Amino acid sequence: MMKVFEAQHHAEAHFVTGLLQTAGISAEVRGESLFTTVEGGTAIPGMRPSVWILEDGQQEQARDILVAYKTGEGVPNYSDGPWKCPRCGEIHEPQFASCWNCGTENNKE
Repeated sequence: MMKVFEAQHHAEAHFVTGLLQTAGISAEVRGESLFTTVEGGTAIPGMRPSVWILEDGQQEQARDILVAYKTGEGVPNYSDGPWKCPRCGEIHEPQFASCWNCGTENNKE
């Protein structure tokens, strides 16, 4: 497990996590509750929400995605098309890594 990004706010942390998950990288947001409970949390280093990857072997791929995000190169091209959730049947655009309705992950296999 490795911290790869410190966000300015919750929305950015979840956006970056979504970028990583869409690329097949297991990631999660940490530190959200601390950020909201400490007055002035945005000004204190280490108190912002952060993004962590769960598998060490994905560090290089995560760094490439984060560099593209930070430099404004944009998000990857999603050419796979929509996918159908295997659990509930909901149709999703290809950039979504999990079903909004039931939470099932998109297995692109």
